[in-house]
Amino acid sequence: MKKFELNLDAVIVMVLLFVISLGVNFVLYRLYSTEAKANVKLQIQSQVDQLNLVSMQAYIDRLHVAEKGSGAE
Repeated sequence: MKKFELNLDAVIVMVLLFVISLGVNFVLYRLYSTEAKANVKLQIQSQVDQLNLVSMQAYIDRLHVAEKGSGAE
C-alpha cells in the first residue's frame, strides 16, 4: 500500500492559489458593489426624469387647452 505524501511545495502552491482566489473575489465584489450602487442611482434618476417629463407634458397640455379656450372667445 502506497503512503500519501504531500510536499511542502504543493502546500505552498495550494495556499497561494487560495489566497489569490480570495483576493480576486474581493476585488470583483468591490467592483460589483460599486457598479450596483451606480445602477441604483441611475434607476432613481430615471424615475425622477420620467416624473418631470410627465409633469411638463401635463403643463404643456394645459397651456394648449387654455390657448384654445381663449381663442374661441
